[in-house]
Amino acid sequence: METTLQLASWGGSTALRIPKNFLQQMNMTDNSTVKIKISDNNELIISPVYQHKTLEERFKNWDGDYKLTDEDKEWLNMESAGAEI
Repeated sequence: METTLQLASWGGSTALRIPKNFLQQMNMTDNSTVKIKISDNNELIISPVYQHKTLEERFKNWDGDYKLTDEDKEWLNMESAGAEI
């Protein structure tokens, strides 16, 4: 995916507007954190910084209810294929 963008003044900085479909492809939102650097051949590289979520953050919206699917039950009842514990 590639596009051409225009830089714009924003306060004391210069802003780059990233199209929504670019953010979606990288599983990012407008509040995501990024790292920027300049490559050896003078290209600007923007990379996402994925923040580790705590266990509490991961379960924040879980209501405690989980129903096993038929696929889950089949997997749980399978014979071991190797030296699994």
